[in-house]
Amino acid sequence: MPLTVSLEHSTGEHRVHKRFGKATGSSLLTSSRRPSGYTTWSRIHTKRTTWSNAIRIVSISLSDSWPRYLLMIDRTRQIIIITLAMIAGLCNCALGGKSLRATDFTVLDRPANTMMSDYLTAMIDEQFAKRAMLLSGLKTTEDWDRHAAFIRDSMAAWTGSFPERTPLRARVTGRISRDKYTLEKILFESRPNFLVSANIYLPKNHSGPCPAVLNVIGHSPAGKAAEKVQRRAIAQARKGFVALVVDCIGQGERQVEDYARVSKPPGNAHQIVGTQAFLAGTHIFNFMAWDVIRAVDYLVSRPEVDPKRIACTGCSGGGMMTTYVLAFEPRITVAVPACNPCTWSHRVHANLGTDHEQVFFGAFAAGIDPRGDPLFCHVPGPLLINATTDDNLNPPSGVWELSTWLYKAYSAHEAPHKFQTTMVKAPHGYNKEQREVAYSWMLKWLGGDVFDFWEGEFPVEKEEDTWCTDKGNVYREPHCRKPHDLVLEYLEAHRPRHGKARSDLYASIKEVLCLKDSVQIPTAEVGTSWSKAGMKLTPVVIEPEKGIVLPAVWIESPQKQAAGPIIVYLNDKGKSTLANEEIILRILLDKGCRLFAVDLRGTGETAPGMEGKFWDFLAGKPIFGQRVADVRTVVQWLSRSGGDDKKVYVWARGISATYAAVAAALERNIAGMVLEEPLLTFEDIVTTKVPAYRHEIILPGVLERFDLPHIYQALCPMSVTLINPVAGDKSPVSRDQADEVYQQVSDTYKSLGKPDNWSVQTNLEDGARSQAVLSALQ
Repeated sequence: MPLTVSLEHSTGEHRVHKRFGKATGSSLLTSSRRPSGYTTWSRIHTKRTTWSNAIRIVSISLSDSWPRYLLMIDRTRQIIIITLAMIAGLCNCALGGKSLRATDFTVLDRPANTMMSDYLTAMIDEQFAKRAMLLSGLKTTEDWDRHAAFIRDSMAAWTGSFPERTPLRARVTGRISRDKYTLEKILFESRPNFLVSANIYLPKNHSGPCPAVLNVIGHSPAGKAAEKVQRRAIAQARKGFVALVVDCIGQGERQVEDYARVSKPPGNAHQIVGTQAFLAGTHIFNFMAWDVIRAVDYLVSRPEVDPKRIACTGCSGGGMMTTYVLAFEPRITVAVPACNPCTWSHRVHANLGTDHEQVFFGAFAAGIDPRGDPLFCHVPGPLLINATTDDNLNPPSGVWELSTWLYKAYSAHEAPHKFQTTMVKAPHGYNKEQREVAYSWMLKWLGGDVFDFWEGEFPVEKEEDTWCTDKGNVYREPHCRKPHDLVLEYLEAHRPRHGKARSDLYASIKEVLCLKDSVQIPTAEVGTSWSKAGMKLTPVVIEPEKGIVLPAVWIESPQKQAAGPIIVYLNDKGKSTLANEEIILRILLDKGCRLFAVDLRGTGETAPGMEGKFWDFLAGKPIFGQRVADVRTVVQWLSRSGGDDKKVYVWARGISATYAAVAAALERNIAGMVLEEPLLTFEDIVTTKVPAYRHEIILPGVLERFDLPHIYQALCPMSVTLINPVAGDKSPVSRDQADEVYQQVSDTYKSLGKPDNWSVQTNLEDGARSQAVLSALQ
């Protein structure tokens, strides 16, 4: 049947804003604007055409973002939905409106993109003020030793138990002889079948056991073969030191080829393995630190080494390892961390983040700054902080603040001469002048000519000539385990074997997410309602706590009495994405539903959430838990303001769906949920070779306590619909996989006589997906 369509939209814009306040309690004010401009849509004409073309044209002309599912479903359903869409569009024209836009969901009258940064910075400043008070009270040798023991114990608890020592099975795979030293290529096993690649530089013409230097490396993809690293080790050997250089996880011959498409090494391995390790309940630092401790074992096993004279040095990430390992390795007598020790609060104010191996959950809340406080464990051993003036990752002011506290600790031990901070004019890195300062310090405390600190000029080896393996990668060696294997091994040994009672589960959720037992009814201000596209929009700003606002919009039908449920809409990309769901929205409003679209903290209008910086992690307040608390706060406020008899449903997409599910386990005011593209399980992130989830999902040790199927079981008999769940790499999950994972959930619903209240629908596209959403929410 031929069809002619002619649509014209012409209207003005009217937006109501909520003023954004800077953590001043109830300083939020309401303001409104008169229409500030008009937007005229171009006239759209189609000539004689077929139904299929009409469907395509109308879906595009009404809104560029309207779902294209109209092409995907059967002809009868096409006719029904296109008719509804056309009627909605014509009614919209008659009302002088137009389709919703993302900007219609803007509530705040100024950018709020620093909200999370300001909030976390204020929290961390308070934590560091308490730390400063603690340190200022330390006066005597006993005071500082007691504090060092506290740091050591805390580091041990955060890192987790190390494995038992097993045979190193060290072997020399090759040698290169030069005029003043010999380079040996070494492989050893820090754990059974977990290979560490290393080069050892042995000085010639030196009798008796020699002092040794363990060189740990920062974020250099080439690892031990990097030119600066080679120069450091060669110079040390030429001055009479046995120099050992080890590749850390993810660099040199320990690069994980599977991670190459994610980002550069070694950061890609730290990020992926680090996330998986946190969820499983262990720490990538545990793996890396044990490699270094076993490297010391290897050094003391060599007859050329004096075990009482061992130094450790490294730059950037190597400076981190030099600092951190001091809490565990008393055999290191001299430490020279470069371009890493600093005061974390200064890094926060410089908007700097860090990597997974360098953070410990809740360290700031415990009064410990992991960036520098492990150095207190080395007092009164010789310590040189080797810094630079132009270090873009470690503000000099933070270096000097740390140095002040360390000087006090050394003075209390009557050893101020054993501590020094140098700061050369240079950028971040282990530059030649820094290396020469380090040689002088090592010669002073390990023995040698202190005036022989000049590095000199000499050639270095080609990268492939430093390889300890034939193919330049230890993971190509027979039976060699990868870091992911260590995580899986830990997971298998520590996952809960049985389900939990609900009370135990609730306690575990609150503990893992660092949540309070209850949420307070928040303050909220409701703005002036206005009409758009035949809908009534009302801006709302909820303030769950000081410094945080959750901008939201009520969407209601001005013609229909709100007799249906309240539906909370959550989306990782913000509430403005609801503009893309206009057909679903209109049908729900026609049924008497009211929608409440809200941005959780750090999303939508208040993005970014700063989760990539690890500030929330170090402060002991994970962003995951913060957003779960936001969901609970919103539901509590809606239940109170909408009347006790009003049912609250949640429609969420992405990781927000997972936040909502966890919140629902604690919040009994939620009557039902539609969760789109939710994570299948936390475990799937851990078991997936290359997961796609990052900081937003990190909950340390969650898999030692519970997983998402346990959450869904606790929701029974609540109506829960999962649509298109995704795996750890965010790929679609098959029906069979979902059925297998959620079998116990399904059984629980059946046992309580509510099998229809649990639904998992996979591989739905466009129209089928929209129909599933509507069916679950109506």
